Amino acid sequence: MKQYVVLKLIGLAILTMITLVIISILEVTLYSYVINPGQEVSVYEAHAKFSAPFVSGIFGFIVFFLITRYWKKKEYQDVFKLVILFPLTYVLLDIVVLLLAGTDQWSSFYSNFYSCQWSEISWQLFRI
Repeated sequence: MKQYVVLKLIGLAILTMITLVIISILEVTLYSYVINPGQEVSVYEAHAKFSAPFVSGIFGFIVFFLITRYWKKKEYQDVFKLVILFPLTYVLLDIVVLLLAGTDQWSSFYSNFYSCQWSEISWQLFRI
């Protein structure tokens, strides 16, 4: 993993982002078909906006944990650097995507997101 570390971290961050979007879509689908069926589309859109930070925080923690555990198990060199750089790469990439998408109130989303990310980073540091 020594060569092209930055490109690999960006690719891994994109893959993680895609995984979390798919999980969010599955959560809203489950909500719309099983928990609260028969509502208007605006209800499900509001639920998606509300639940996305929580789904990202909970499942993001799990995904980041599993990746760090894999790195630790395979005994990669510079695991500490990877543990720090991977969440930071993810956050920077997420900010770029949100800015390019023209999201208006992304700062309120990030107050929740930052707290989840820093708890993930601290947990990963304790595992090293």
